[in-house]
Amino acid sequence: MNDDVVRSHARGIPADRVLAATGTTPDDWYAQLDAADGHTIGHTAIAAWLVDAGVDPWWAQSVAIGYEQSRGLRVPGQRSDGTFAVSASRQVPGDREAVLDRAVAAATVTLGHPPTSERRGGKRPSARWTTADRESVLLTAEDGPRPDTVRLSATRERLTGPERMPEAKAALRELLADV
Repeated sequence: MNDDVVRSHARGIPADRVLAATGTTPDDWYAQLDAADGHTIGHTAIAAWLVDAGVDPWWAQSVAIGYEQSRGLRVPGQRSDGTFAVSASRQVPGDREAVLDRAVAAATVTLGHPPTSERRGGKRPSARWTTADRESVLLTAEDGPRPDTVRLSATRERLTGPERMPEAKAALRELLADV
């Protein structure tokens, strides 16, 4: 899989960050999960096992995904339900709500209909479109790394196979470029 489309978990979250956050290296977690039959129990049970071992729930999800990818149980971009997702993001000047308003207008034109749901306010206001083929597009806006900037993210979810990922990623990048 082309890393330009979606990065493997190991490329996305370095081992030293996992160690700092959980007190254990990914390889040591993976060995413990092998011993706990991680290859047969499924994503939810793997994450629950990690939480029971004292790992923060966000990091438990991260370690579980890394484990599944390292053992060939999941390919990069694949969700636990077997569908695929890709995302793109960019930094945009402005405030969260105004940037999301511009992104919603652009996505509405591109997708041909208004969002099927919106969540305004809070740290990550969002809008979601569901398409006729049950795929979805999720836009989120959150404070950027610099004052008066917003990190605008777009995710295409429920793709039926990895062959859809390059086209979907290109469409997301084009959508974000229009904002």
